[in-house]
Parts: sequence; C-alpha cells; structure tokens
Amino acid sequence: MRAYYQGYVGRHNSRISNNPNTVKETLKNILPLGGLMERDCVDYLPSVVNGFFPHPVGMKALDLGSGHGVAAMALAELGFQVAAFDMHRSSISIVQKFALKQELNISFGMGGILQVEQLNQKFDLIHDYDCLTQITCSAKRAHFLNAVRNSLATNGKFVLKTAALSPGFSPEDSFESIFLDENYTLWRQTPECDVEGVVEKGGKFWTAQKRVAPVEMIRQELKNAGLEIVMEEIETPRGNHPAILRLVLTSAQGR
Repeated sequence: MRAYYQGYVGRHNSRISNNPNTVKETLKNILPLGGLMERDCVDYLPSVVNGFFPHPVGMKALDLGSGHGVAAMALAELGFQVAAFDMHRSSISIVQKFALKQELNISFGMGGILQVEQLNQKFDLIHDYDCLTQITCSAKRAHFLNAVRNSLATNGKFVLKTAALSPGFSPEDSFESIFLDENYTLWRQTPECDVEGVVEKGGKFWTAQKRVAPVEMIRQELKNAGLEIVMEEIETPRGNHPAILRLVLTSAQGR
C-alpha cells in the first residue's frame, strides 16, 4: 500500500495549552475513542516532552500506527504539529472528527509502518507504541529502525514502547495455541489456509504475532541501527506477561 498524506485538518489554537503536563482533553476523549488500553501514552508522553522539549509548540511529531489516535491527540494538545500515520482508514476517520472539533493540529497519513521513509519528512519527535513489537522479521525490523533514524530532525527523539522478554514470561504455560520460538517470535495457532505468513509446524498452522526478545538484544538492535538510548524504563508486570520497555532515543553521533 502506498503511503500518502491527507493533509492538515486542524489549526493550532491558542486555547490549547503548551504546558507539557496538560493533556486534559485527551483524557476526556480516551473512552469515546476506544483507546482505554492506551491510557499509559497519556501518562508517559507529557513527562518525556517536559524533559526533552521545553518549548514544543510548532515542532513536528509523527505518531506511528496511530490507531485510536490517543497519542496523536496528546502530542497535539502539548503543542506539536502532529502527523498521525496508520494503515487503517477507519482509525484515521474517527480521530479526524475529534481533531476537527477540538481544533488540534493533526494531519493524517495512511500506510504501513515499513513505509515511513516515503513520508520524506523530518520530525522532532517520532512515537511508536508497539509497532516494533509487531515486526518479527529481523531484516524488516532493521529497515524500520533505519527509516525512523533517517526521519529524525537534528536532535530529534524517538519515543519507543516495545515488549521484552521477562523472567516470568512463558506463554505456553497459559495457552496451548501460543508458543515462543528460539528466535523470540511469538506464534499463534490459526486455521489451515494458504494465506501469506501462515506456516505449518508440527501438523498445525501458525502466524507470527510479535517479537519478545531479551532487553539486551533489543538494545543491540537499536545500536546497530545508529540509535542511542538517552532514557530507559523497564516495567515487569506480575504474572505470565512480557516486560514493557520504554525508551527515548536519538540518532547516534556521526550516523
């Protein structure tokens, strides 16, 4: 699918606060947007912006795999000119209505996350909420990370959330229809079919869902792509769940 931009649909409004700790309207919109699971974006992004972008008004941000648009709206409310990028038109149309109503500075693009470079723009902040997690092929992950690095403006920041292997994570213990292979790819059982991406293993059919690699392996992957970690948080949930790795990265010196 070819990436494209639908263009600017809101205008920056002086009523929208440039205080990085203020995302009150986004919080109100979470439920009608269907983005309750993305509440942590609204809690996390203001602290990142406060730490790295003391004056974000007018700066450019890209929200990858924008989905329900919670992060895009939060970034716009913080003062950024936001590009919300998603491959599903239905997701874009819902967020678009809220952006117009609240006069938020958000433009909308449609395309897959592996098409970032086709935007041919530089961004002060690029936000990824689990997009990297969904890419299981090492070569495609490297391509994505290099495209992100090349799309960062000078001193730009890549704000990344991804799943990571935790000591207590063993999906096979909870579900027979899921297994984690030796390459840290999480597979889910699927009905027999000839759809691309479905493979046969042990007489059953499976699709790759996500990659849940050890933290050190993810760090090395990012380093290989020319990205440097400037902030890191690791959250290990209780029970049989992967860890949550939150990172702020920038382009490494000389890359």
